[in-house]
Amino acid sequence: MPHQYCSPGSCRDYLTALQYVRMKTLDHDVNRRLKTQKRALICPVWAVGFALMCCSTVLADTAATDSMPRCSAETAVAVTIEDSPTWNATIYQIMSGSCTIRWIVRNAETDIIKHWSQCSASLSEQLPLWEKVCAAFFSSDKNAQALHTLFWGRLEPERQNASREMSLRLALAAYKSPLWDVKRGKPKSGDSNGFVRDIANRGMIYPELRDLFGRFQRSITFSCAEKFLITEASRLPFYEQLKEQGVKASGRLPFDCMAWFSVSIVSPP
Repeated sequence: MPHQYCSPGSCRDYLTALQYVRMKTLDHDVNRRLKTQKRALICPVWAVGFALMCCSTVLADTAATDSMPRCSAETAVAVTIEDSPTWNATIYQIMSGSCTIRWIVRNAETDIIKHWSQCSASLSEQLPLWEKVCAAFFSSDKNAQALHTLFWGRLEPERQNASREMSLRLALAAYKSPLWDVKRGKPKSGDSNGFVRDIANRGMIYPELRDLFGRFQRSITFSCAEKFLITEASRLPFYEQLKEQGVKASGRLPFDCMAWFSVSIVSPP
């Protein structure tokens, strides 16, 4: 097994700091490329919309609504596999409606996957798309059997139209844990990163990922939390959902971190 370490304030789960920076830079480039693709579509879409508006404002509004199909495996295009010499990585991508899912595998770290998505659908709705990407990866990547790490990124998404389910689940799991001091916003004992890792597994904040890898005879475990964030519940975008569970506005809860998962092959019974 490669060396693994995870300590307060430092967690790279098989990646050096330099490799991590490269991964984040790749993530930024993927985001930029997606925006470029969207800009390329603006002109023809705008022209059609303008023509329709001249004829009927109602017709234009209807067309705009119908142009955004929901995320669905049935409507998804086939998974594309791109070898990027610029970033020395292989990118597995699937698109459906307004959703784009990418798995990024750098040639220098073939046992690590970086998950990237731009999708407002729930995680359960995204799961069929993940499954298609996962199937393409395991059937096409010569190093797939060596996979041992999934880097999810931050639980609180950088993009506005993205799922916050894992962030909500983490906050609720901490609130319900007798080991978390809600008033002070810290574990009653031990280090914070370790607490977040443990509570993420005990509270199972990632059931969709568990189900995904289970279909490919793999187990997955939340292995490391880094740079986690805490705030008052009232400041969170899902406070109303927390409030329904008895959380007070002043309660201080963890809601975000950089999440790493360990992936293992499940031995047949």
